[in-house]
Amino acid sequence: MLSSRQITIILKICCRQLLTLSCLLCYCYTWSQCPATTTFMEKITSIEQSSDPNTIKLRQLDSLRTLCLHCFPHKDSIYARIVHRMGNLYHLEGNWTPALTYTKEAIAVNSSGKGASTAFLANSYFNLGLFYNKLYLYPESHRYYDSCILIGTKYPEKTAIALMAAEAKAFSLYENGNYQQAIATSELGILLSRNRQDTLSEMIMLAQKAQALVAIDDTSAGATMRRALQLLPANALPAHQVTCYTIYASILGKEKQYKAALSYYQQALQVNRTQQRWNQCALNLIDIGNLWADDLKETTKAIGCYREGIGFAQKSGDPYLLAGVYNNIGTAYWKQHQYKKALDYYQQGLNTLPIHFTATNLEYNPGYVQLREAANDYFVYTLLANKGESLLALYHSTKNNSWLHAALSAFQAADMSVDLMRWKQYGEPTYLFWRNRTRKMYQQAIETCYLLQDAPAALRFFEKSRAVLLNDKLNELGARKYLSPADLAQEQELRIRTVSLQQQLDAAAPNTPAHETLYQQLLNARNALERFIRNLEKQHPAYYQYKYDTAVVTVTDIQKKLLTEGTTLLTYFTGDSSTFVLSISANSCRLLKTGFHSEEVQEFLQLCTHSSLLETQHQRYLQLAHQLYKQLFAPLQLSGHSVIISPDEYLLPFEILQSDSTNPGSYLLKQYAFSYTYAAASLLKGRQERTAGAHTLLGIAPVQYADYLQQSPLQGADQSLRRIGKNYDDMLGLYTQHASRQQFLEQLPRSSIVQLYSHASAGSADKDPVLYLSDSALYLPEIQLLHNPVTALIILSTCEGGVGRQAHGEGVLSLARGFALTGIPAIVTTLWQVDNEATYALTENFHHFLQQGMRKDVALQQAKLLFLKNNDSGRQLPYFWAASILIGDTSPIPAVTSHRNGHTFIYILAALVAISVSIFFILKKNR
Repeated sequence: MLSSRQITIILKICCRQLLTLSCLLCYCYTWSQCPATTTFMEKITSIEQSSDPNTIKLRQLDSLRTLCLHCFPHKDSIYARIVHRMGNLYHLEGNWTPALTYTKEAIAVNSSGKGASTAFLANSYFNLGLFYNKLYLYPESHRYYDSCILIGTKYPEKTAIALMAAEAKAFSLYENGNYQQAIATSELGILLSRNRQDTLSEMIMLAQKAQALVAIDDTSAGATMRRALQLLPANALPAHQVTCYTIYASILGKEKQYKAALSYYQQALQVNRTQQRWNQCALNLIDIGNLWADDLKETTKAIGCYREGIGFAQKSGDPYLLAGVYNNIGTAYWKQHQYKKALDYYQQGLNTLPIHFTATNLEYNPGYVQLREAANDYFVYTLLANKGESLLALYHSTKNNSWLHAALSAFQAADMSVDLMRWKQYGEPTYLFWRNRTRKMYQQAIETCYLLQDAPAALRFFEKSRAVLLNDKLNELGARKYLSPADLAQEQELRIRTVSLQQQLDAAAPNTPAHETLYQQLLNARNALERFIRNLEKQHPAYYQYKYDTAVVTVTDIQKKLLTEGTTLLTYFTGDSSTFVLSISANSCRLLKTGFHSEEVQEFLQLCTHSSLLETQHQRYLQLAHQLYKQLFAPLQLSGHSVIISPDEYLLPFEILQSDSTNPGSYLLKQYAFSYTYAAASLLKGRQERTAGAHTLLGIAPVQYADYLQQSPLQGADQSLRRIGKNYDDMLGLYTQHASRQQFLEQLPRSSIVQLYSHASAGSADKDPVLYLSDSALYLPEIQLLHNPVTALIILSTCEGGVGRQAHGEGVLSLARGFALTGIPAIVTTLWQVDNEATYALTENFHHFLQQGMRKDVALQQAKLLFLKNNDSGRQLPYFWAASILIGDTSPIPAVTSHRNGHTFIYILAALVAISVSIFFILKKNR
């Protein structure tokens, strides 16, 4: 007989067995319900193609996802396909968090390698690029588009989606004003489409390229777009028709074929209405309005088009598009001199932007934090710059000073938006394009400061209007101290590869397979470098903060850190009809306005650069030299002895201006020691302490050149260099064949002072400046690759070392500027082709005075004065002695103890010790 306790135990055991059996039966039943892999795929496709609402599709996919997790031991490509589809549906519903989460999970699964589909990564990368673009997070968007393109080039079946990514990225870059990168991305797309023999994709990418070319006024836009139109099929999709019609209309407008342009815009508008593409309708009406306003001067018709565009922009739900319409209405009213009405629309545009700025008072502008929220900085900058312009115009019409203060505030906000816009862009051509676009704003800002007589505020705009590329580069060089050696090495490797491929491409014959291959490699290398830099900025906060330091140099900074007693900084800004001059000395700061004619400066420089012209037209030279003195220098009434010039459009040697029209020898050289700088900020950034180099002086004199370089021998350069070497105890001289490209690149970064005698060329609009060495040429981009030189001074005794392509707001893109971009703080360079013998004499004098401990600017002044003293009137013409100028730091060269002097000191010390010991033992013995 069983006890109650035993019965209880038996029952528990039976229950457990029954429970286990039931679970096993349930598991077997459920497992029997798991469909085959092909069935999963069919169900996914069926759900995607059904006409059910997205919410029902999401529930069906989520059930399928749960079943997939149950049926398979680990997540695989089927699971990834399900969550990818879910991410897209959530995006269509505007639910961004799960859209991003599920799409990234799909990427993680397909990147795991376990039952993954690497090729399908292209689809998920494309979706993420699209999602982030819609969220106005453009850097992330472009990064995912790049990943999609990379996968698409590896898997032929994914080339089509890679081309879609290239098109989307190119258009996004275009919309954000990054036109050069838009062109580069379009060109990559063109290569991919040609390799695939996909004429439709080639047409799309040609159109994208053409619209970016139009934006930067490149005349090749017309030919590019006509090629695209040739490839446009008769039965093209409406979206493709609209793209081609719109871009071609803009080109026709540039070509002054206004009637045809209006016709194409109207065709595009009609197609967009039919397709209910409201954002495109608004853009078409903006384009038509711009044509009426800017080209046909029918402002009333333009306003009518813009007002019609408001409705479409509101339907589209795009706040930036709506802000753009308001901006154009404001500009139209500005042209009618209705400034208050224009300002109301500009403010309404700012309020429309999704940056949480709602102030309607015209004196208020978005702050830095709000500006950082803007996804499209171009719209913000344009609204603020236009607002400042209207406020300044309102002051001129009312003479009410309160409008001036409001204008200054608007210009300061516009300048902040320029900073934010600049940091998001890549490529020198795009940077320079925006320097041109912003120049008008800086001119009006400086004029506002002049009217307010606010010189400290004006300094900000003087500085921000120039040498921005140089200052950014110096910031980047300073930021590198926060990076690891491995990061620095990888960056250097990527930069070298980019420059190398560019050179190979330049040498390759166009329209050949080799040229196309090199071009694709170059675009990939550029993208790799940009991705690497962006990752550095994300991974190293200290690097990012230093590189993008927003601090603006102040008058106090300049007075305390830059100016010594008797030194004055003069910074110039050349406007349309006048020149503004900011004068800062140790104890004062003044802002002046003076008349100026660029034609006179050009004529004056033309005379100075040719000895024969100076002789035959000497009277005209004297007249211009005195006239420019009266316009640019005399009103300042300087009392010091040293002057730092920060020029604007022209690098004019002030030492040859004449203070007395009746005295041909009254050069300013005799009163002042001049030096030059690209900007005060760059001068301050270059003044950090430098370690001593392996050589006190590196001297380079090729004398003879390889035949293919076609350069005449530079006779006497080696003898002059040897005479200079007598001033130094430690000089490494590289003469004739030893003055090679390799030796130059290896030894320069290790040398404290570099003296170079050679030939050089200023380049042209489409060619970089070049320096010739004994065996080969060295181009400006290669010079900029020099890494962390200890060099404190380089003397470029070459022809045209300081001459090159003129860039608005940046100065002359010359060899001298290239060396400045490496961080070398002081450069002596030449402004025109120089006489050899005169150059040798001046350079030797300069080194002689440097070794006496003089400041660099004073040493160069004294060298020129000694030259004038030692030569007759024929060689006293400025052509012979005025070409050499000092750019950068003026402080004396540091006293460097040579190795020989160091050894001598050790020998003397050892001898003294030996004598002391001998005396000690002699005295001890005598005791």
